[in-house]
This record gives sequence, structure tokens and C-alpha cells, in this order.
Amino acid sequence: MLIDIHSHHFHIQPGRKVLFNLQATSLIDVQTSILKYEDNASLSLGIHPCDASLWCVNDIPALNPFFSDHRVLLIGEIGLDKTSSVPFDLQKIVFEIQVKMAEQIRKPVLLHLVRTMSEIFEIKKAHQGVPAWIIHGFRGKRQVTGQYITKGFYLSFGTMFKEEGLLACPVDRMFFETDENTQDIKFVYERAAKVLGCSILELESQVEKNFNSVFNK
Repeated sequence: MLIDIHSHHFHIQPGRKVLFNLQATSLIDVQTSILKYEDNASLSLGIHPCDASLWCVNDIPALNPFFSDHRVLLIGEIGLDKTSSVPFDLQKIVFEIQVKMAEQIRKPVLLHLVRTMSEIFEIKKAHQGVPAWIIHGFRGKRQVTGQYITKGFYLSFGTMFKEEGLLACPVDRMFFETDENTQDIKFVYERAAKVLGCSILELESQVEKNFNSVFNK
């Protein structure tokens, strides 16, 4: 099965497992949108750092029943972004509230990170109960890959990944995604397999093992 760990396009296809991202822009929006999805849907849910200013901080814990929903496999995409117009201190508050919630319900987090390596290392160290930290849309080079891997992160590679970054990532720490791209996840696997010098089936099998390791603990 080809796993797409992060997509903004909901679809169910044979031989695919797609984790569709629900962006939490308001509590009412989450309450309304989650009702649309069937019992066997696979979702991620979280407040994007660029949406942090849309929320009253005291309202964020009300997301807990939705974070705990069995269809929500990942809390995300959440994170920190120094290029965003949202005040960074507010981003950190909103992010850490969600990380604490993920830690309490023992669910992995899917991360949107821009120029915030030192901050994320510090936060991860303080919240070791989170089962897994997955950086989505990773485009880092070899050195950056090594720094994240050393700190225990998983990396999810999309259509724009750098070959040297992929080659530096241990196969048991990688996922693949389409994000906002409408391209079939198979094309990302095909390119990655070519770079790694393995078959698509071998890569598919390894990513399934990674998925089971993270989500079936």
C-alpha cells in the first residue's frame, strides 16, 4: 500500500492510504467539517501557525474531543514559521498547547517548520511523551537532514524534495506526501525509489513498516 502521510485533497483509492489534512481555522469549522468524513477516514487535524491569530488561546483545549477522534491519526499540521506575519510568541503558545494535548492523548504530530530548528529542538526535548514528530514537506539538504535525524525526527518528502536530503535520511525515518499537489503519490515514490536505488515495492514495504511503527504502538 502506498501511504500519503499528508494531503490537502481527500480521496480514497485502491492501494493507497491517504491522510487528509483538516485545517482548524475555528472550532465551529472543525465541528462542521469532521462530520463529513466516514468512520474509516484517515485524517490529520491542527492549527497551522499561520492561523494562530484566528484563535483565542483559551478555546484551543476545546479541540481535544476532535484530536481524540479515532479518525484523527496525526495532530497537525502544527508548528512554527518565522516568515509568517503572525507574531512568533503567539505561534509558540498555540503550538505548545497543541503539543501538550498530543502528548496527553499519545498521538504523533505533523510539523510545519520554517527557520525554527533551535526552537523545535527545545520544545521536543520538553515533550518526550509525544510518540513521533514528523516534519512535513521536508526540503533540507544533507546537513540539515542529519541534524533532525539525530534529534529523533521523521521526515516526510513531497514533490520538491532535495535528493541529497533524501539520501541522508535513514529509510526507517521517511514518509512521503503530496501536500497541496494533485499528483498521485505513486510519482513521489517512483522518483524517491530511483534516487535511493531500490524498487517501488521495496520502498512501499519500508514505509508501511514505518507507518506501523508510529501508529500501531
